[in-house]
Amino acid sequence: MANVFLIDVEQTIAAQISRVLAVERHRIEQKSRNIGVRDLTEADIVFAGGEPSQYLSLLRRVRLERPALPFVVVARIPETTEWLDALEAGATDYCSSPLEPRQIHWLMESALPKYRVGGV
Repeated sequence: MANVFLIDVEQTIAAQISRVLAVERHRIEQKSRNIGVRDLTEADIVFAGGEPSQYLSLLRRVRLERPALPFVVVARIPETTEWLDALEAGATDYCSSPLEPRQIHWLMESALPKYRVGGV
């Protein structure tokens, strides 16, 4: 079971991620955009959305204090510039909605191999 933090992820997308991951008994927590890096100590993976300036600022702080924390940016509308900015800042992945259940599973398995279905 992983601790999954959803930070400023649009409600429809958050509900979709939560439905898919709840089946695998992952613990899902929705957090505000004003969260600090120290508030992420329990997180195994972060899905972040909202305004690029906000998730990029958080991502940069996370990379300084928790460089190995998987951080996936989820955007409503895919923009090449935002995608590149997120990956250059250290995002584990960048996805646009809607997300398919298979894609959510893949994100979890690639970022957190120890949480694979049937794994440890």
